[in-house]
Amino acid sequence: MLAPRCKASDAVAVKHLLAALPLLCLAVPAAAEQRSFAIGSFDRVRIDGPFRVIVTLGGSPGGSAEGDARAISDLDVRVDGGTLIVRAGLNGWGEQGGMGRPSAPVVRVSTQAIRSIVTVGAAQVSVGGPFRGQRLDLSLTGSGTLAAPSIDADQLFATVLGSGTITLGGRAAKARLTTSGTASIAAASLVADDLTVRLDGNGAIDAQARYTAAVTTSGLGTVTVYGKPACTVNAVAGGPVSCGRIERAPAQ
Repeated sequence: MLAPRCKASDAVAVKHLLAALPLLCLAVPAAAEQRSFAIGSFDRVRIDGPFRVIVTLGGSPGGSAEGDARAISDLDVRVDGGTLIVRAGLNGWGEQGGMGRPSAPVVRVSTQAIRSIVTVGAAQVSVGGPFRGQRLDLSLTGSGTLAAPSIDADQLFATVLGSGTITLGGRAAKARLTTSGTASIAAASLVADDLTVRLDGNGAIDAQARYTAAVTTSGLGTVTVYGKPACTVNAVAGGPVSCGRIERAPAQ
């Protein structure tokens, strides 16, 4: 019996398949690994880098991470002077380039309570559990996001510099919201008794106030204050401000 003849087109197809095998191997993601961190008590958080960080309040101090093995091994999670620091280690995976660069890990941390969060870079941070305190400070620099839906504070200070977004909910006796650049603060679900807003640039701030609202803008960004507070508005550059004329905040 004669062996079947291979067509030229079949040979070309096989050649292309063999050439593509290395790329197919690169496309397969590495299996996720987990790592636990022994950390002490902390009440402040600082995040440097494009990490996804999930903060759970109301529990004992602890930390873990999940992701690519290289990213996990180069991750630095530690407490220094009461501040939990999350960043790349000395071998900085974030400095690696090309197709071999691992994706950022997911970091989960827990503690009883915190009073400040500072993020630099493209971090994605979410806070779960009761976020209570006499004074809470939130600062975001870069293109990241920070979500804290359950705030209960006497004083709240939230600042975004760059193009990031902070999303807030809950209540505060006094709240000061500040943005610069194209940053935004979505705080229509946060009920503040007395509110101070400062916007520089082309960003946006949505907020809610019960009694007073002082708004200052020096850019073309938009400010919307829901509720019926007594408003003081100083729009230096003529950016649109709506304050004290919207009775109900939209659902976020």
